[in-house]
Amino acid sequence: MPLTVKNLSFTYNLGLPTEVNALRNISFSADKGEILSIVGHTGSGKSTLALHLNGLFIPQDGEVIIDGIKIDNSHAQLRKIRQSVGLVFQYPEQQIFAETVHDEIAFGPQNWGLTGALLEERVLYAMNAIGLDPSFASANPFLLSGGEKRRVAIASILASEPTYLVLDEPTAGLDYNGLCELTALLKSMAEKGICVIHITHDLELALNISDRILIISEGAVTACDTPTFISQMLSNINVKGLILPEILSLSYEMKKKGSIEYVTSDPYKLAEQIKAAKTRCH
Repeated sequence: MPLTVKNLSFTYNLGLPTEVNALRNISFSADKGEILSIVGHTGSGKSTLALHLNGLFIPQDGEVIIDGIKIDNSHAQLRKIRQSVGLVFQYPEQQIFAETVHDEIAFGPQNWGLTGALLEERVLYAMNAIGLDPSFASANPFLLSGGEKRRVAIASILASEPTYLVLDEPTAGLDYNGLCELTALLKSMAEKGICVIHITHDLELALNISDRILIISEGAVTACDTPTFISQMLSNINVKGLILPEILSLSYEMKKKGSIEYVTSDPYKLAEQIKAAKTRCH
């Protein structure tokens, strides 16, 4: 069964003069083995939505259902949810607390009852998956670089072998090599049957790695569809705070002039269309 969100709404400071509607009737589903990117501007409600997906926030209105289990205030239900849904925060310092990398990564599976050799195997698996050398095991995670801290944070979630992996702005602070490594990891997780929910403001990255894209603006869903559909849609509407990739902007202009047949964010597909257009002209 998929992760399902039905008519989810959430208001901060409810009933106070400072109340803010963060989410407005959000509905979508996410299947195992897919990468779903949730894209929106700063303040659009992306992070608030992420906190609902593993029960850190309980729905005020609407429902969040994970493999048939509805998120509510039941401790037993929340424990099951959090074993299935791993959440990696935007800032790794928010979830790192142990004195060594090993203890940080081991905490999750140990909390679910894993011990001994099986626990050590799980820690090594998570470190290998995220590209951390075993020599980091004894290091103090607070003394690592930003990119290394992010790897530790992701490894600490992967060690529990979640069914759903929710990452809030996981590429923040990464250099190009780190970005490539992370996107390769997300794709490999999806290939293993994990549902990857990738929360980002980076539309270009979302278009390149996602099976589907959910766009949120002002706390409401603007669209949810394939990268191809989203690329076409954005040629007709403006979404607050979204910066269009240069390839997509160029593609729009060429489509308007009749130089190519369809809009695309894929540079290789754009190049193919340009080449085909030149061939026709000759």
